[in-house]
Amino acid sequence: MYQAQYYHSGSVASSAAICEITDDVLVVKVGHDDEHLTLARSDVKVKSKLGDLPREIVLPNGDMLMCPSTGPLDNWLDGPSGATIFRIESKTSWLIGSVILVPLLLYVVFAHVIPQVAISLAAYVPYSVKQIASDQTLSALDYSVLDVSTLSEQEIQSMQNSFNELLEQISTKNPRYRVMFRASESFGPNAFALPDGTIVFTDELVNLVDKEQALLDAIFLHEVGHVENNHSMQLVAESLFATLAISYFFGDLSGALESFLGVGSSVVHNQFSQAHEWESDNYAIAQLRVLNRDPADFANAMRVLQSLVGNEHEANSWFQSHPMIQKRIDNANRANEESRNP
Repeated sequence: MYQAQYYHSGSVASSAAICEITDDVLVVKVGHDDEHLTLARSDVKVKSKLGDLPREIVLPNGDMLMCPSTGPLDNWLDGPSGATIFRIESKTSWLIGSVILVPLLLYVVFAHVIPQVAISLAAYVPYSVKQIASDQTLSALDYSVLDVSTLSEQEIQSMQNSFNELLEQISTKNPRYRVMFRASESFGPNAFALPDGTIVFTDELVNLVDKEQALLDAIFLHEVGHVENNHSMQLVAESLFATLAISYFFGDLSGALESFLGVGSSVVHNQFSQAHEWESDNYAIAQLRVLNRDPADFANAMRVLQSLVGNEHEANSWFQSHPMIQKRIDNANRANEESRNP
């Protein structure tokens, strides 16, 4: 028999109770009444055992029974598996192992499993879905941060003609490409690609490179690389699965833990994004070679951007969505040397 406390639903008042496990049922006698409750395991709800804290047993009528944690009661509530889990949780060796293995598991999941799943699933997104997503994204950007281009029609047509000539000379998987120009103080000198093959150049970027077509072509090929490798949809899938994984592993988060995991998720996301940038850089450089163009054009475009960004610090590289510009310049220069000295 066990001494227990019986709490009535909707009240803080409690009564003394006596519990006993007989024939695989829990018999509860409350107060001095001769009446008693007979409960099967399936009739009650209970939380997992936590150390030697009393067990809180919720009854079918909403009342709660608080009993001391004992071997027979724990076995009746949790079964053999519950006892095994408690023994594992009580062992120092398992505790030390979990401290090492849990972070390792999380690293593998977020740094390797989620990106690979995102890459695989993004390949199955229909082109019609990409078109809808791209149109809605561009409409939202036009409403919020993008303005009508101030470039002349002749300048826009000249650049588009050059880009179209590039597309005719290279092999692409995406069924359609279109280039658009916008002004944007918020974005500044920038170019970005949407999933359906829409590539947007800002006036600020065109003016930053002094409208030099060779540099614009190199940047254009970089954006084509994003589309050809389906990077936009991969990032969407990666963000979705990362959010689901965090919710699964950690549940409802708040405070410092949420901030810490938010930083960790951002680091992983940025590393994934940096991998995309490297892939697009190398795509642009490879296509410049196919076109018998100079890979130095890409390096020169990066130098212009570097003059705007200024010095970057290696220590911050994990928190950046793009690789350090100097490393990208060095990569293009190596490719240029290799093309000259095969």
